[in-house]
Amino acid sequence: MTNARHLLSLPIISLFATSQLFGATRAQFLLEEGEELYKAQQYEAAIAQFDRVLKLDPSSWSANYLTAVSYIALYHPGSEFPKDREYAEKGIAAFERALELTPPSPEEGQKAERYYLSFLDATGDKDKAIAYLEQQLSSRPNDPALLIETAMVYQKKGEFSKALEYFEKRANVDSNNKEAWYTLGVNCWARSYNGGPALPQEEREQVVAKGIQAMDTALEIDPDYFDALAYINLLYREKAKVLDAVDKSAEAQEAYEKAAEYQMRAIEVRKSQIAKQKAASAGSQPESP
Repeated sequence: MTNARHLLSLPIISLFATSQLFGATRAQFLLEEGEELYKAQQYEAAIAQFDRVLKLDPSSWSANYLTAVSYIALYHPGSEFPKDREYAEKGIAAFERALELTPPSPEEGQKAERYYLSFLDATGDKDKAIAYLEQQLSSRPNDPALLIETAMVYQKKGEFSKALEYFEKRANVDSNNKEAWYTLGVNCWARSYNGGPALPQEEREQVVAKGIQAMDTALEIDPDYFDALAYINLLYREKAKVLDAVDKSAEAQEAYEKAAEYQMRAIEVRKSQIAKQKAASAGSQPESP
């Protein structure tokens, strides 16, 4: 009796396996057809093809990802037309499904993440971008790329204090990177310069001090870092304005003099760099016969 039941089950198991194999083969065929349509810039037809794949295999990372990037191609940034809103909603949903799945490689996963954040930026959905980034940071708190991306989204949203917080976190995580400190310093300068007298005095003092400290760190790493020399000059000029605003004229004058010193250093470094470039260029010229 047991043997009979076992034999009866064999055709059913075989049929199920054959059906699975057919489904997988069919899904791959449809996926390849969709990729060809995508390459031909027939994005709506490609999406329809990827939908057929997802009916057979909802967990297909490639079909979800390619659906998402097809919607990017169809979307017109800044448009409020109903069709573009539909493209935005469906594209973001497709990206979110892809990001929940295992990508073919870490590089492909990172690329999908970049495109997703770029799409959110294009659609103006900064809150969703911040929510996603902060969720990722809970498991990857020391990822410099995530920290800088978070800082930039907060900056675009107009939350400058939060932006500076993440620029600073990125610099502390990547503490031997002069560019990380320079970026923090530049954004401190921008906050003071653009905010001007409308910025609370205490905040302006703090942000200028943080910027100068950041540029000092960048210059400790590379004393001939021209960009940092140029911006520390500008930061000391901001410091002078801040001091002038509270009638600290003598201290303000010292700040102006410090700015002038850094300006001269920047000019000397640039002259030296140009001279070295000219010498290198002359040395690479072939000798006359």
